[in-house]
Formats: sequence, structure tokens, C-alpha cells
Amino acid sequence: MSMFSKVIASIGIGSATVDTKLKSTYIQQGEILEGIVEIKGGNTDQRIESINLKLMTMYGHEGSDRLSQGTVEVHKLNEPFNISKGEHKIIPFSFQIPLDTPITMVDPETQKNVPPVWIATSLDLKNAVDPSDRDFVTVEPTTVHENIMDAIKVIGFKFRQMESQNTPKWINTDRPFVQQYEFIPSYGKYSRKLDELEVYILQNDRETTVYFEIDKRSKGSMAALKEKLNLDEHRGRVTLDNQQILINRSRISDTFEQIIDDVL
Repeated sequence: MSMFSKVIASIGIGSATVDTKLKSTYIQQGEILEGIVEIKGGNTDQRIESINLKLMTMYGHEGSDRLSQGTVEVHKLNEPFNISKGEHKIIPFSFQIPLDTPITMVDPETQKNVPPVWIATSLDLKNAVDPSDRDFVTVEPTTVHENIMDAIKVIGFKFRQMESQNTPKWINTDRPFVQQYEFIPSYGKYSRKLDELEVYILQNDRETTVYFEIDKRSKGSMAALKEKLNLDEHRGRVTLDNQQILINRSRISDTFEQIIDDVL
């Protein structure tokens, strides 16, 4: 290899390229993500130290317009290897995405997923700029997740919005971000008693913990002060067995109804 070729490779010009192709861009929380990584050698032989697949997302910060990138999962694909000039190499992969991978919804204005979730692929090349690739995915909720949301709707609530945000201090998770779901009472006994219900769903293999914040509707001359000081909010959590969530949704509705009634 000439000295000129070495310099070209070291600054990333004419170096290897990477392209990740997913078996499907639609996946459910906790499922196996499959695909291949195609690597094409550049103008010189190069040493690839590693290929990293990162499942990424974006999340916001309460009271701010600032957005941050968050890493959901990192999958190292290979051990170091050499790729020759112009060589074409295909490496298959599969790995399980976490159950707390943020679900995505389509923004009606932009027609893009929010929050964005994507696979960032990077080659770690010795003495070179890392080539990279980005592939967006749509993440669907688990049946457990859906049943919890449906159980809340059954007792008189309407889903209003979802957002990924930095994790509140009162929620127990190692993630710096969590998804918040907002519901508003649309009919029934809560329609004039509550302003909104916020829930955070954290599922694991056997059980799911639902953190909730109940925002009561303030009345009278002290209403504005109560809202300003958050005196009308009640926070708590409940842990539910996944099998019970799957086979007895009405019992989950009863549980949430009892929790809200106790607060009121």
C-alpha cells in the first residue's frame, strides 16, 4: 500500500462502507430484530476492529425544548477482521430488543415516527473515520402494554398523548428516559373530578409496574394555588402479574378504578 493510499484511508476517503438491511422495520417490544450488515471494502485493505449496532431514540426534558439522544441497546456484531480492497462481505445478525424500548406513533403532520427509534450501525476502523448507517424502525407495544392501556380506557378515559421524557426522580429505572402516557376522563364518574391521568408502563418478563400520577380537578377560590403548587396531584405505583394482565383485563380495570377512587 502506498503512503498516499494509507493517508486516504486514515481520513475516511475511499474507506470501507456499511449498509444495514433489516428483515422488517416493524417490531414489537421484546422481539428479535434480524437483518444483515453489508460491508464493502474501499480503495485499500483495512482492519475492522468491530461492528456496533446501537438501538437509539430521542427524548425530551420537562420544562425545556431540549432533546437528547438515548441508547436503548448496544449489540456488538463481530470480532476484529480484515476486509480487502473492493471485498463485499455480508454478516447476519439477530438480537432481542428490550421490553422497555419506546413505542412509536406516527405524527399526523410530519408522517414520521415519534419518538424516532433507529438502528445506528458503525464500523470501528483502525486509524480511520468510522463509516456509519442509520435505519429507522417502528416499535409496536406488547399485548401486556396494550391491555393496560385498554383497561384504563374502559373505566372512562381517553388517550390524549404520549411522549418520551427524562425519567422523573420518583420512578425507579436505570434508564435516563421513560415514556409517559396521558389520559383524560371522557365519560363516567371521573369526567368532572379529574383533569388527567398520567401513566408510565415498565414491563419485565414476569410482571409490570405501572407508575401513575392522578391530577384531581381543583375547585373553589384555592384552585389556582393548588394547581401551581401541585397539591392536586397524587403519585403512586402498582405492580401487576403479566399473566393476569393477559387473561383478565377487567380485573386490571377494577384495580385502576379502586386506586383512583381511593385518591378521590
